[in-house]
Amino acid sequence: MMEGLKDHVDAETFWDAVDENAVFKFNYYFPNLPKEMGKLKYKEWLEENTNSGSSAEFINLYKDLSTPGQTTIIMQYVVRFKPGIPDMNFLSIATVKDNKVVAWDDYLDTSK
Repeated sequence: MMEGLKDHVDAETFWDAVDENAVFKFNYYFPNLPKEMGKLKYKEWLEENTNSGSSAEFINLYKDLSTPGQTTIIMQYVVRFKPGIPDMNFLSIATVKDNKVVAWDDYLDTSK
């Protein structure tokens, strides 16, 4: 995700780029995935539920700079898992203020 965020945050890693009070919202259903959680809970969830062989590839990136003091970054990407698990396409909308991600809305393309 840092590829999409790098010009708008003061951090080297994703978790350093995320504000302590950031809210992550997930607009799809995965077993054991809450619809909304904070930074620490999401980090814990990912550590417990992410496959080690997965990778992400950006498809498209859009940045809205029209609101003073805020950048909205829309990232379209595909997550590739290990063989036998289908790829998943996501759309993430990150809101950045004061060089930190303060909100994250995640959508899954279920059309495939």
